[in-house]
Amino acid sequence: MNKRLSIYGRTFVSISLAILIIFSVLAVVYTSISSATSKQLRLDDMERNAKEIADLTARYIPESGRIFITGEVTGYWTFAARSTGTIVCIIDEDNRIVYDTGLPAYFIEQLEYDSAERYFILPLEATNRGRSSYSSAAAETSLSEYLDDVDSWLVASSPLPAYTRVYSGEVLLLRHLRPDSVTGLLQENSIPISFFIAFLLSLIIIVLLSRTITRPISALARTADKVYKGDLSARVKLGKEDEHTLTLDDTDEGTPSHEDDLTLLVRTFNTLIAKFEEQEQQQTDFLSSISHDLRTPITSIHGFIEAMRDGTIPPDRYQHYLDVVKSETIRLRQLIDTLFDQTVEGNVNALKRSVFNVNNLIIRVVDSLEPLLKEKDLSLELQLSDGEGTGFNVIADEDAITRVLSNILTNAIRFAPQSGLVLVRSSLENRLVHVAVEDNGEGIGDEDIPYIFDRFYKAERSRSTEGSGLGLYIARTLIKRHGQMIKAYRSDLGGAGIVFTLERP
Repeated sequence: MNKRLSIYGRTFVSISLAILIIFSVLAVVYTSISSATSKQLRLDDMERNAKEIADLTARYIPESGRIFITGEVTGYWTFAARSTGTIVCIIDEDNRIVYDTGLPAYFIEQLEYDSAERYFILPLEATNRGRSSYSSAAAETSLSEYLDDVDSWLVASSPLPAYTRVYSGEVLLLRHLRPDSVTGLLQENSIPISFFIAFLLSLIIIVLLSRTITRPISALARTADKVYKGDLSARVKLGKEDEHTLTLDDTDEGTPSHEDDLTLLVRTFNTLIAKFEEQEQQQTDFLSSISHDLRTPITSIHGFIEAMRDGTIPPDRYQHYLDVVKSETIRLRQLIDTLFDQTVEGNVNALKRSVFNVNNLIIRVVDSLEPLLKEKDLSLELQLSDGEGTGFNVIADEDAITRVLSNILTNAIRFAPQSGLVLVRSSLENRLVHVAVEDNGEGIGDEDIPYIFDRFYKAERSRSTEGSGLGLYIARTLIKRHGQMIKAYRSDLGGAGIVFTLERP
C-alpha cells in the first residue's frame, strides 16, 4: 500500500520544482547573456593585444621587411601569450610561421612544411591580407578547417607594417575557451554555479518556511483523524505540546486581533471539537439522568406491589396505593417520552411552565417514596406554609420540579440513619417559595459543600452508599433552567440540608 504524501512533502516538492524551473530559466538567460558579453569582451581584448604585439614586433623588422628574431622579442611574445591566455603566432610575408607559443600538434600537422627553411606555412586563404585588424570566432574564418572543436576557439589578427610589400606578415592570436583547470572551470561556469548555490539556499529556506506553514495544517489533519476515530478530547496545539489549546473562547483574554488566518482556523477547529464533545457529554449526561430517574419510580412501584402481595397493605388501602402506582407509571411514561424526544430531536424540550400548588406536589412525592421511608423506618415531618392564606402556588414545570424534589428526598432518605428523621419544609420569603429538605444524618463536610452538586461527585460519607452521584446534579440543572437558586448547607438536625426557590405567579 502506497503511503500518502503529506501536505508538507507536497508543498516542499511543489515549491522546490517551481523555484528550480525559475532558477533554470534565469541561469540559461543570464549565462547566454554573460557568455555573449564575455565573448565580445575577449574578442576586443584579443584584437587590442594583437595590435600591441604587432606594433612591438614592427620594431624588429628592418627595412628589408624580414622579421629579425631575437631573444628579447621572443621573450616578449612568450610573456604576452601567458598574460593574455592566447597562442601567439608570428607570420612573415611568405606566410611562414616563424614563431608560435604552442600551436596544437594536430593543427601543425595539417600545414605545408618548408623543409629548406624549416618553417610551417599557413595557407594563403587563412592569412590576413586585408591590411586591417580583426577578431572573430574561429568558425567564421578560414582557420575553421584546421581546428578541432572549432566553436570553442577565438581568433584575432593584426597585420605587420608593410614597407615594400602589400603584405609583410601578421600577428595571429588563438584562444581556446575550454577551461583547462578547476579554477578556469569555476570561472567559466560562475553564473550556473551561483544559481545552483542560490537554489540550495532556497531549499533550506523552503524547509523552514514550509514547516512553519504546514505544521499547523498537518496537526489539523492528525487531530481530524483522531476525532473521526472517536477521540473528541483531541485538540490542535500550536508549538509545544504543553502549550495552551487555542479556542475562540480565548479571544477576549489577550489574544492579538491581528493573528493570521491559520491561527484563527485552529481556534475555530478546536472550538468546533469542543462543542461536539460538549454535545456528546450532554447526551451522555441526559441518558445518565434519565436512567437515574427511572430507578426511583420503579423502586416505588415494586415496593407497593410487593406490600400488596404480602399483605403489608390492607385491601381497604389498595385504591390509595394503586393511585400512587398510577401516578408513578405516568411519570415513567413521561420520562420515556422525554428520552424518545431526546433521541429523535437531539435536545431536551423546553420547560413547560404552569401554575400549581407546591404543597400538593410535595405530598404526592412523599407518598411515592413511602416504601423507601418504611424500609429504613424513617420519620417524615412536613412543615408546609399556606402562604398566609393565599395558597402556595408557584409557576414552573411541574414534572421537572417533581424530579427535583424526588431526587433531593431520595438523597436525604439514603443518608438518614436507620429510624432517623427527614424534614420537608416550605416557606415564603421575598415573594419566592423556598422548599427545604433536611435529614439528621452525618451531614456534609465544609470541604464537600462547594462540590455537592457536581456530576458524579460523592462526599466521603457516601463512598459505600448506593447511588450514581447524579441526583443532586440533575436537581441543580433543572432549578438553574428555571432561573432559580439551589444550595446545600448543614442542617440544625445535624445532617445535610438542600433548599431551592420557586417563582410565584
